[in-house]
Amino acid sequence: MKLFQKNWVDSFDHFYERKVMTVSIFFLLVKNIRGMPDSHIVHHLLDHSTFFLTTDRPLHNAIIAQGLESYHCRHGKFISKKIKGIKSKVLTPIKKEALMLKDNYHPPKTEIRPYLLPSAEKSLKKLRTKRRRIRNHFGGYDNLDLIALTVSWKAINASTLFGVKFKISTNIGKEALDASENYFCDPIIPQYRDIVTINYALILSIQLMLHGVKTIIYFDSPKIANPASQLKRDDQSPHAKLFEILSENFSDIKFIPSTKGPFIERLRLKLLDLSIGSSNEIVPGNMSEILNKVKDGRWEDEMARRLGKK
Repeated sequence: MKLFQKNWVDSFDHFYERKVMTVSIFFLLVKNIRGMPDSHIVHHLLDHSTFFLTTDRPLHNAIIAQGLESYHCRHGKFISKKIKGIKSKVLTPIKKEALMLKDNYHPPKTEIRPYLLPSAEKSLKKLRTKRRRIRNHFGGYDNLDLIALTVSWKAINASTLFGVKFKISTNIGKEALDASENYFCDPIIPQYRDIVTINYALILSIQLMLHGVKTIIYFDSPKIANPASQLKRDDQSPHAKLFEILSENFSDIKFIPSTKGPFIERLRLKLLDLSIGSSNEIVPGNMSEILNKVKDGRWEDEMARRLGKK
């Protein structure tokens, strides 16, 4: 049986036919089982009657190390031996409750997520890579225990530099991962800096499909006011309304003020360093674009639904 990550069927068929081998079943992972972690692929789908086709060199080496058959594709050539100089990917052990094969390994999607995704294909690709790296590091979303985000901002002339750092903990005894740090420069009106900082954190978490995991946001206090105060105001801004919609997508979320400690202090220092130099770590903010997309796509319906409930 062939187990494909990408559709290289035609070129590989010619290669395999020259080996005078026959194939009984073609199985395209990306179409049949989406979001399946590497460790689950090896456990559930591979045995001595299968071979795997991939561009992932560490995974290829890991499969070879398991005594199974794998082919690495590069520039139209296929390699069946272990690739020298490349460490084998460490496969996370499968928990007892995950021994049953599932049809889909992605966490539940949210209605708002399509409106939060970046428009540029390059940015989408980076997001998919980051999401896949997190998923495979922990062996699947079911192994995630806590998402801790540290957030702050710093004024730069007429703009604001927003910082969001992720730390992810697991429930399988594996070391926590500093999963992502993100810096956005956006010309936000000063009175909205607090809530926009929180919104960027929530948006990033939903983009990475981490909203179903217990989440704690440590906000830089007293620079940032408690986000809960935004929900009590009658004259809500579009940013506050977006915050309310975003926060509803989280199954378990808490906001904790952070005045000192290594995480918030490192983030403050990083924002200071970025504000006085030039760095490709800073990306242009797109909060106005997101507000427009959400408003055009579902804002009015969502507000009507809310009013109907009250």
